[in-house]
Amino acid sequence: MNKDELERKVAGLRRELARAESELSALGGTQPPAEVGFLDLFELDEIQAIQDAFAAATGVASIITTPDGEPITEPSNFSRLCSNIIRKTEKGLCNCRRSDAVLGRLNPRGATIQPCLSSGLWDGGASISVDGRHIANWLVGQVRNEHVDKENALAYAREIGADEVDFIRAYEEVTVMPLERFKAVGRALFLLANQMSWIAYQNLMLADHIREIQAAHREVLTLRNYLSNIIDSMPSLVVGVDAEGRITHWNMRAVAATGYEQNEVEGRLLVDVMPDLGMELSRVSSAIAQGAPAIRERVPSEVDGERRYRDVSVYPLVANGVKGAVVRVDDITEKVRIEEMMIQSEKMVSVGGLAAGMAHEINNPLAAILGNARLLRKRLLEESRRNRRTAEECGTDLDRVVDYVRARGVDAMLDAVIESGERAGRVVTNMLGFSRKTDGEARDEDVAGILDKAAELVRSGHDLEHSYNFKDIAFDREYGEGPFPVRCDASRLEQVFFNILNNGAQAMTFAMKETGREPRFVLRCHRVDGAIRVEIEDNGPGMSEEVRRRVFEPFFTTKKAGVGTGLGMSVSYFIVTELLGGTMRAESGPDRGATFVIEIPASGER
Repeated sequence: MNKDELERKVAGLRRELARAESELSALGGTQPPAEVGFLDLFELDEIQAIQDAFAAATGVASIITTPDGEPITEPSNFSRLCSNIIRKTEKGLCNCRRSDAVLGRLNPRGATIQPCLSSGLWDGGASISVDGRHIANWLVGQVRNEHVDKENALAYAREIGADEVDFIRAYEEVTVMPLERFKAVGRALFLLANQMSWIAYQNLMLADHIREIQAAHREVLTLRNYLSNIIDSMPSLVVGVDAEGRITHWNMRAVAATGYEQNEVEGRLLVDVMPDLGMELSRVSSAIAQGAPAIRERVPSEVDGERRYRDVSVYPLVANGVKGAVVRVDDITEKVRIEEMMIQSEKMVSVGGLAAGMAHEINNPLAAILGNARLLRKRLLEESRRNRRTAEECGTDLDRVVDYVRARGVDAMLDAVIESGERAGRVVTNMLGFSRKTDGEARDEDVAGILDKAAELVRSGHDLEHSYNFKDIAFDREYGEGPFPVRCDASRLEQVFFNILNNGAQAMTFAMKETGREPRFVLRCHRVDGAIRVEIEDNGPGMSEEVRRRVFEPFFTTKKAGVGTGLGMSVSYFIVTELLGGTMRAESGPDRGATFVIEIPASGER
């Protein structure tokens, strides 16, 4: 390469570097970060190999330093004079580094060629920059030519305190090179330094792009984790599938429902993992084709022998040209049960109103029947002046009338009418008291009396399906010394006792044909440590441990559909524990009957 070609090459590199810097400025990257250094942009081993090859090819010493002269690479082809003599002295090392810094100063016009500021040997240097910032010096030299003054060299040896004999010997070993040839090496060095500046710029741009990509990747991961956490936090079971029904996403609710982790089901057919959702595959295709969600509400299913309901929704999904759908499953069993309970509650309100109305209507003729029956007995059997006078006026006497009435059993009939009428009156009174809305005011009430009223109310009921009258159930009472006062709303406590007795009565009568036992309740009431303790024991079929643990759960029932709502015992538990500040538990076992134990603070104890 001749001089003109070399100058054209240098000019071309300058233009490329200026254009690159202009582009970087337009992108907003006018300056690299201040902490970016030479070794952040280059691999040291690769640069060391290039430097060693350049030194070997040109016959000059070579090293790359920081802008202030600190070595970055290991010296290549250094002379003994510089490395083992001059730089071994404190002053010589200081002068060498100062000279290196001057030689490598930023010079966009070309390499700096000049005698060393210390030894007088010829050195050269070119700067390496990135985006206009000086990051390194590439230094060459340690050669002598006809312009080097040997006497000045000896004087410098004396100045730095080096051995003059050894200094001269090392001096004579230094490579001799014509100045013109050394300048040609300098021009080649400048080209290489500019090329390295261009590479440094490209590496910086690449590093910027990598940082942007890494930041974008972190942002994508953060967003993905955020969205995944949102989906996993949903109470719904969410499954993503492709157009063929293969699983692409699987949230934590699905993991909990099936026991399969995401990596275990990804790519598998939904019908293989969740067969009960297999029928939804056709709806997936339909939803994708129509671009509209497909929703099925109140889909029934059996889970561990329990009937449950769910809403199944299929939403079409198109992502990056890949068609698929999201299947969402919501368990609405509790919602359905609450709705059914509300409907049942409305029915019970209507029935209660009807019963109250009927009770009032029955009370009127019942009062007339009882009144006339008592009056009839009084006029036929009671000794009085008016009865005797009326009998005499009719041509007989009262004694004969009484004898006739008793002989014909009319007195017993009247007693039976009166007794039946009074029993019917008590049933009507209890029914009115149970259906009547409470005023919510707590008073001191006798627990034994409330328990007796609840028992009487249960005895008046009957089981239509089994044609069995609850009045045939025996009640044994084991009451301690009363009274048993508690501060409560009597109607609410009566509701608790009624629910327990009614459930027990149904259980005993249903099981009577199998067990052969005559249904019997044992009612106990006594004081225990400042509380009134009530025990209601039956001789029914009892409960398994699983049923006993869940007996107070809302909506839990062992009765078949239409017989119970599963709310009676939970409401009773709420009344005792929350409203009355007491405790309530069940003791039972299979074929051992059941005992419900209730303890309520006695009046004045709370």
